[in-house]
Amino acid sequence: MHLHVGLIVMNGSDKMDESSIKAAKDIKKNINILVQNGDVDVAKSLLEQYKNIIYEDIETYSIEGSILIIEGKLNEAKEVLKHGLNIDKCNFDLNYNLGYLYENTNEYELSLEYYKRAINAAENQDMINEINSTIENLKNKLDLVLEEKYIQNNTKVINYIKSSQYDELFYYLIKLLKQRQFKNVLSICNHIIRDFKFYIPTTYLLKGMIYNGLKDYELAEKYHKIAINLDKCLCDIAGDGKEFKIEYDENITACIGCGSKDHSKVNVSNQSLSESNKGIVNPVRVWVRCNKCGLIYANPIPSEETMNKYYSLIAKEKFGGIYGNIKDRESFLFSMADDRLNKINIYKKDGKLLDIGTGVGIFVKAAMDRGIEAYGLEFTPEDCEYAKTNYGLELIKKNFYDFDKGDIYDVVTMFEVIEHLRHPQKDLMRINKLIKKDGIFVIATPILDSKYGKETNESNVFWDVVSHLSYFTKDVLKNYLKSAGFYVIDIKDSLEGMGRMEFYCRKTREI
Repeated sequence: MHLHVGLIVMNGSDKMDESSIKAAKDIKKNINILVQNGDVDVAKSLLEQYKNIIYEDIETYSIEGSILIIEGKLNEAKEVLKHGLNIDKCNFDLNYNLGYLYENTNEYELSLEYYKRAINAAENQDMINEINSTIENLKNKLDLVLEEKYIQNNTKVINYIKSSQYDELFYYLIKLLKQRQFKNVLSICNHIIRDFKFYIPTTYLLKGMIYNGLKDYELAEKYHKIAINLDKCLCDIAGDGKEFKIEYDENITACIGCGSKDHSKVNVSNQSLSESNKGIVNPVRVWVRCNKCGLIYANPIPSEETMNKYYSLIAKEKFGGIYGNIKDRESFLFSMADDRLNKINIYKKDGKLLDIGTGVGIFVKAAMDRGIEAYGLEFTPEDCEYAKTNYGLELIKKNFYDFDKGDIYDVVTMFEVIEHLRHPQKDLMRINKLIKKDGIFVIATPILDSKYGKETNESNVFWDVVSHLSYFTKDVLKNYLKSAGFYVIDIKDSLEGMGRMEFYCRKTREI
């Protein structure tokens, strides 16, 4: 980039003869050449001649300012250029040269301001392109200045780095991310990569989390993948370091609810920060929102075979593993079951009940203890065995699509199950056929626009649940239920918490 000196003779030219105008133009042209070549003494002499010929030409301020900049008299140049802008605030040369001046004094914010003004006054696209390129470089320099300023003022970061307490630094940065201080954490990450070159894979992991928070999902996915490729251990952080796989058994899919291919990314995370992927599920989970029906689902989606294998692996740990010991939660789970049954009793006093995806059967056991004819459906062998051994339950082990026509119930419940299903709309319509006319259907699932969901945003724990394949907002689930022939009577927060909500519905029509 270089200083700009105008070549157009302005005010007062209409009072001069053609020879004087030509002489003035020649002088200004020569001044411009001399200024660009740094020959300021001759340029200053010619400028005085020019002023004697042309009065009140705004360009003289730009020329004089340019000469003063070359002489290193920056404060004087600043005053001259600003004086010219008081006369014509839209002048290209004055704005451009002030931008140039502030750029060279490292006052990047002021430089950006004047360069942007110069763009608005530029006469051709080449000028605009040239200035835009300069602006991009300045923004990068400004980012570096702000990054260093933030880091130097952050004593915790300085102390962690000086004492090589990298784990403590990582958890501190995670804390800042939960406070949504994305740009501050990005500053620290860039500083680490640029100046220290340690802890690089984890730093890229953090950048993936940062860009997810900033809703730049392409960069989020990019940095999560870079992190895992640099350090294979980052593919199973919460587990026991299962081997990273180049490819996972998963497929790009249309909406698993309505079949539309029109979607937008809404979250990208490394799920192994919270749960082990058992070495078989891709730790980088991309969540998209269907632009037609609003369902949020995993895309690509793990294969059904992979998920069945995953369920089997986690079920073996369930009674003392990642989901905690059932016995430790048994009292709470029975209490929650009683709360749900009390609510159901308001709408249906008696009748036959089916609980789909009953797990170890606590809800079914609570219903049977009340004298209700209750049945539980569960595929996981370990859960079925636990239900039989501990509660004397014989659970149904077949798909509800395979039920006979006579298998009709007064109440069907499905708690924290639909988010695991591969065809939620189709499944709701099939469940409709299992319920008597005016019967009750109760469904509970995490709701993304619940109070908890709104408070946690990208930190919502459910983004990292490996076995979940889809999520709803309140309105989207109501629409799905309506399409499946149900009328929502009531919605309440689940005692399970963390944004789970219960929808109490009545069947209004056959599907």
